[in-house]
Amino acid sequence: MHKITWDGEIPSQKWMNFYTKVLSKFANENDLRLILKVEVALKDGISNQKIEETRIALRELGLDDQVEEE
Repeated sequence: MHKITWDGEIPSQKWMNFYTKVLSKFANENDLRLILKVEVALKDGISNQKIEETRIALRELGLDDQVEEE
């Protein structure tokens, strides 16, 4: 077997468990790729402050800070 893939929804409360039990086994491999889509939809909306904090956190991680606002 040369490749495995999985896609599915992970409840936010289980994200760290997912990393620990699944991804950590491959964390040192150069060919591990993570493609992640995050959706946050709040009934009362998301404040500009939280959006900016999200952008700052993404930049601090060296990631693209562009987020779509709908």
